[in-house]
Amino acid sequence: MLGKKVRRLRREQALTQVQMADRLGISPSYLNLIEHDQRPLTLPVLLKLSRIFEVDLQAFSEDDDGRLFADLNEIFGDPLFAHLDLARAELNEVVAASPAVAQAISLLYRNYRGARDDLETLAERLSDDPLLTTAGHELRTLLTSVRSFAEILHDNAQLGSGQRQQFLGILVKESERLTEQVERVLDIAGGAALERLGDARSPADEVDELIQQHANHFPELERAAATLRQAVDGEPGGLEAGLARQLAERHGTGLEITRLQPDPVAERFDEAGRRLLLSEMLPPAERSFRLARRLGLLSCEPIFHNYIGEARLSDAETARLCRRALAGYFAGAVLMPYEPFLEAARTLRYDIDRLSRRFGTSFEQTCHRLATLQRAGAKGVPFHFLRVDIAGNVSKRYAGSGLRIPRHGGVCPRWNVHAAFLSPGRIDRQIAQMPDGGTFFCLARAVAEGLGGHLQPKSHFAIAIGCDVSYAREIVYADGIDFDNDGAVVPVGSSCRLCDRSDCAQRAFAPLVPDLAPDEPAAEPADPADPAADTAA
Repeated sequence: MLGKKVRRLRREQALTQVQMADRLGISPSYLNLIEHDQRPLTLPVLLKLSRIFEVDLQAFSEDDDGRLFADLNEIFGDPLFAHLDLARAELNEVVAASPAVAQAISLLYRNYRGARDDLETLAERLSDDPLLTTAGHELRTLLTSVRSFAEILHDNAQLGSGQRQQFLGILVKESERLTEQVERVLDIAGGAALERLGDARSPADEVDELIQQHANHFPELERAAATLRQAVDGEPGGLEAGLARQLAERHGTGLEITRLQPDPVAERFDEAGRRLLLSEMLPPAERSFRLARRLGLLSCEPIFHNYIGEARLSDAETARLCRRALAGYFAGAVLMPYEPFLEAARTLRYDIDRLSRRFGTSFEQTCHRLATLQRAGAKGVPFHFLRVDIAGNVSKRYAGSGLRIPRHGGVCPRWNVHAAFLSPGRIDRQIAQMPDGGTFFCLARAVAEGLGGHLQPKSHFAIAIGCDVSYAREIVYADGIDFDNDGAVVPVGSSCRLCDRSDCAQRAFAPLVPDLAPDEPAAEPADPADPAADTAA
């Protein structure tokens, strides 16, 4: 590889082998062998090259070539290039002979992926926008009406003049309405509505972006949580009692466990009376979590302020939501301290139930903590995290594994997060493959939350975490699964609007972003009223 760099330098200097060899004080034949990697580039020759031609020694580092080759290898692994069947040797040759071309390919691909992601994000927003949904419905209705009346006039020459004038009048009115609707859509295409869509981020979207930007890891909160945990460890009464004492001693706030009321409230903070009221129906893990979260809200405001300031959140409501999310992160770090939790996760091979029992936490709390283990130099498996209610609404999301989780609307019906509701309490396993070839090992379990009691309804959620399939062997739930069996892989998408799989029997909507080169016409969405739809799957 270094020989090719010497040859490239010689050509850039417009020198023959004889001329360069003369300036380096070596024979042309020896230089020829170096250029063809038949002789090593020795340190004295390397130093001469650097001094005579004023070249930085770093230019001869193989690290840059290694990174470029890794980039190209990843790029040409995209299904878009599957038909090219490039060999590793060919990629090596491109990097060695033309690193600038390799960098240009890498830059071009990054821009392509960025544009594709932007287009999918915009399509996602458009699909969820009521203005455009209504406009599309009205356009189809008006077009159908205009066509119907035009066909009546065309196919019924025997109509009397009065009836014909009546139908023509209706046709003119419908055409005028159609023109107005088309102009409305053109205004949208002109940019005004798209600008509105671009700015229409919800508070939850802004908080999700902050978490994603920090890879769901906040070192300052980790340090503050470690300090608090050190202060309560070893105190009589256990973690909950220790946290309650810290709340009283450091913040003058008492803990009061309230009896079940006709209209129960899980938590209430009486700021004037300096009391934290928690329901007696909360399980121990939830009481400890809420205690730690309140301590975070009372003691970590400077840290919250810095993160919120960096994110430039749009309003006070978004800042309040962000502060609560960061306080929840702090609470999880108190209950599950980083180093002991990471060590236990590795030792137990990410067994969620055993981790929950060891640290006294709920299934959801444990899964969320697993998705935060991204400290530099001490990282766990990079997990994504997802919480979905029984209606398919996504209330929590973090794409730590690289899985694209839609921000608007529901997720793909083939994801096992939906199937988890069919078997509550059992962890459902799935190997899921996205249209771009990304493959993930996914776990999901349905859980019920609530204060209990005969008259108190529970909230039902499915909690899902997962990782890139390359990490699956580190996880106990992967045991017994044949990852080499293509039949075990479930083809999924992000959501129907963003998925270009043409053969999906569960497609509910046509894709807004079609495949770049479809080989066959897209399948029609299933008609719920069609009896055959029940057997199609």
